[in-house]
Amino acid sequence: MTALRYALSFRWANHLSQLTGYLSAVALVVATGVTLQAVLSRYFLGRPTVWQTEMSIYLLMFVTFVGAAYGLRHHAHVGVDLVVERLPERRQLVARIATAVAALVVVLVVLWTSAQTWWEAVEGGFRSPTAWRAPLSVVYAILPLGMLCVALQYVAFIVEGVQALLGRLPEGRRPTLLAISSPELAAIQESLTDADDEGSRLDEPGGRRTT
Repeated sequence: MTALRYALSFRWANHLSQLTGYLSAVALVVATGVTLQAVLSRYFLGRPTVWQTEMSIYLLMFVTFVGAAYGLRHHAHVGVDLVVERLPERRQLVARIATAVAALVVVLVVLWTSAQTWWEAVEGGFRSPTAWRAPLSVVYAILPLGMLCVALQYVAFIVEGVQALLGRLPEGRRPTLLAISSPELAAIQESLTDADDEGSRLDEPGGRRTT
């Protein structure tokens, strides 16, 4: 029963998103090494490459689409939340859940269409029109795989947010939709809060403001 409750909570999707971040980091390092090898081979050994450029492109595609789940998990994607941040916390959570649901619908559409393209490549045995002839069934799997990971992370956010609205989260635990996991973003928000507090103190009677 405990395992079923854990599966339905989708908290495991958070760990999956962490894993995609580590895998994307490895892919980025490999892409850098492949590119370096191609440059050295071409300009210092006089041997033109066949597969290195194509391989680095596919690895960067992996970083972009599969690593998107890691970015979502840590709120690293660009967002405009000026209005939402001014709402009371409960209304803010409702707004973020609604936004997550809307984004999930878009992600599922992309997942469905990209999965169809991938299946066509599998059935047709498509290969890239290059000298390397890379199997496109592998390449086309990157987008649906990434969208699946992103969709699972959105579901985890939504389930946790609904639990928070119903008061079913453990005491003291804040829903991830309201948290800023990125240290950089947290530091910026803290500095802005400190600046607002300082401005409020200067505006109080007895405060001293210089121009």
